[in-house]
Amino acid sequence: MARRKKIVARPRPTASGLEDSSTATSPSYPRAGEAQQQLFQQIEAEAQATEAEEGASQPEAPPSVSECPSTASGIKHSFVWEHFLEYDKIEVQKDAEGNDIEIVHKRAYCKYCPRGKVGDFAVDSSKNGTSGMIRHINQNCRYYPPNVDKSQKNLAGDKSKGNRLTTVAYNQDDYLEACVEMIVIDELPFSFVEKKGFNRFCEKVCPLFDVPSRRKLCRAFLGKYDTSKKELKKILKQYRLNLTTDTWTSVQNVNYMVLTAHFIDIDWKMHKRVISFCVIQNHQGSTIGKLIESCLEQWGIEKVMCITVDNASANKSALEWLVSNMNRSSCYQQILNGRYMHVRCAAHITNLIVGHGLKRLQKSVLAIRNVVKFVRSSPNRLDTFKKAVERQKIPCRGLVCLDVPTRWNSTYLMLEAGLKFKKAFTLMLADEDSSFAAYFKEPEEEYDDDGNVVPSKNKRNRVGPPEDGDWDKAEVFVDFLRVFYDVTLRVSASLHPTVHTTFHDVITMEKNIESMFVLPGFATGTETEQVLMDMAGNMRSRWLKYYGSFHEINHMVIIGLVLDARFKLKNVTHIFTSEGLDDDEVQRRTLEIRNLPMALYDQYVINVDGGRHMVRQGSPSSSCSTLTSRSSNNRGGVRGQLLNDWRKVVQSSAEAAVAHEVDQYLNGPLEFTDDEDCFDILCWWKVNGPKFPVLAAIARDVHAIQTSTVASESCFSTGGRVIDTFRSSLTPKTVEGLICMQSWMLGDEIAEIQDDCTIENIEFYEAVEHEHESTASSKNVCPAPVPRAKGKGKSVAAGN
Repeated sequence: MARRKKIVARPRPTASGLEDSSTATSPSYPRAGEAQQQLFQQIEAEAQATEAEEGASQPEAPPSVSECPSTASGIKHSFVWEHFLEYDKIEVQKDAEGNDIEIVHKRAYCKYCPRGKVGDFAVDSSKNGTSGMIRHINQNCRYYPPNVDKSQKNLAGDKSKGNRLTTVAYNQDDYLEACVEMIVIDELPFSFVEKKGFNRFCEKVCPLFDVPSRRKLCRAFLGKYDTSKKELKKILKQYRLNLTTDTWTSVQNVNYMVLTAHFIDIDWKMHKRVISFCVIQNHQGSTIGKLIESCLEQWGIEKVMCITVDNASANKSALEWLVSNMNRSSCYQQILNGRYMHVRCAAHITNLIVGHGLKRLQKSVLAIRNVVKFVRSSPNRLDTFKKAVERQKIPCRGLVCLDVPTRWNSTYLMLEAGLKFKKAFTLMLADEDSSFAAYFKEPEEEYDDDGNVVPSKNKRNRVGPPEDGDWDKAEVFVDFLRVFYDVTLRVSASLHPTVHTTFHDVITMEKNIESMFVLPGFATGTETEQVLMDMAGNMRSRWLKYYGSFHEINHMVIIGLVLDARFKLKNVTHIFTSEGLDDDEVQRRTLEIRNLPMALYDQYVINVDGGRHMVRQGSPSSSCSTLTSRSSNNRGGVRGQLLNDWRKVVQSSAEAAVAHEVDQYLNGPLEFTDDEDCFDILCWWKVNGPKFPVLAAIARDVHAIQTSTVASESCFSTGGRVIDTFRSSLTPKTVEGLICMQSWMLGDEIAEIQDDCTIENIEFYEAVEHEHESTASSKNVCPAPVPRAKGKGKSVAAGN
């Protein structure tokens, strides 16, 4: 007789709800009709008969501890229940009268296997044991960690390749490395892996992953940081680097200095990598210089092009000390003795120029800032402002934004947004029921050193609301500041070159300041005009302080413009002429700029392509005569004499080829583009680099020069999130590792330098070829030609 399952049946309540309330709690059969009672009695009788037959046919044996599903008290003792979860499987059937009844089957499924038939067992305590479950865990479960073969690969979808199927293998080390990357990239605390939510997520998604502890994760992070640092150190040694640096004080009241490396790889892609985020004792020049030198020694960096810093006097003395030490040491390969190493941050200078001019508009700016504060101070006031905007039908979806008084670019954005809602503020002022007018009768807020609001001591009312004159000044000033705002955005980029546009930006700022001055014959004498002229005077004094002298501008910035195929040296000469300089001064400055790429060429040509371009260093006549002498040695007779005579004619004419590479580039045609943003200067050099190999090497290093320290300052935003008030116990080494590794992981892949075309590499491959040819087995001996028979074209040995 076939073995049948014992089932527990209970009827579903009908729509009429005729069941008695005692049915739910009483163990007796439900009163659903005589036929239904007979069905339940028949099911129970069949189950009892099945149990009696099984008991008679099988000998009684005491169950083992591991297979005993439960005791009389219902407590499960088998170890297998640590790997299975119980559930009720409900099956709905029809009785004789057509009513639905639910039949409950007790089952359990494996925690590790995907839900399905595999790993699913019946666990009715009255008739099922645990031997099948134990066999499944010990032998059959492919997902139970002790049973997993690490060499066995499974199919999975790779989202990075459009969900293409790929083979993956279980590897706990790979899972741990991915967990470290998650902590670093998402700026999570190390204790994140110990949180209940993350552990529950891993149990469902990847049961094979053994979630590490915080200690194990931190050790894995430090090991990965050391390994990644060694790999990056090998790559950086292949390039000449441009550096940016800045300092910052954390919530721990600890001073940090960041050092960021910038370079362009052999595939002409620009990269930046944070190589140091270390503690600095003070902000003195000698301390900064020593720490930079220590970092260079630690990374084994010997080739540095330029270092960009802000305009603090300590930074100037730090670079002077550093350049002096690097010139005395034989470990560094300096460019022109470090004469052009110091690059000042153009964004910081622009901030100083505009900030000096904003002082003259302080009252008007403060009045507009107060109306923005009113709107942003409470939800009710914001609703009042929105209603005024709707009544004036202002087609603007944005809102006003409050500025940071110490950042002029945020003040510019505040004024630009506030001017769009001028009519709305005027309407709010005319509304008597609004609290807008009363807001300016309150005393001005004052702040302590921690930024907390404190009672005002002078009892002075708030400045505002802004009058028509304030709005007029703001409107003119916004148009005036737009140029400086665009310059700041342009020089702040760090993933594409900016050095070739900086000289134009400097001249643009000068022209914009000069345009604010009104000639005496055209002056109207209004207050707004006078205020703007005073503001322009203040800004011009600052501009002259930093850019007034020709030698105040780092000449590498001008070389960046010269190495732009759209402008070259002709544009530099044109700018000098447009500045109103006399011809002698224009010629002197142009010659000084032209001599700089020549000097760079002389220093670079020794190392580019193993020095094989050094034959082109001489004058055109000497180079051509060298070529002529070599050709005359190779060619003789009438033809050789004919070619030599023609070369002499070409050398004496105006059509003689320019031998020097710098002259070839400067005298070549210019590239013209209608849109400045469409020209990719790195792509141009990638395509045209083979024509000018030495200049291409110079351009690769020059175009990586940073004209602002924004790349380093952005690390402080990351540092503020990493070292917040809840994670202030992190050590400086861990902080440096977290910030540096995030920069390395998020950066693009660096194209590694393959075998260069150097004399050493050529000799190496020639030696390998000679060794190969010298072996007896590899000699290519051509067989002697076989004579062919006359007439029929067959070989003499054809019959052999």
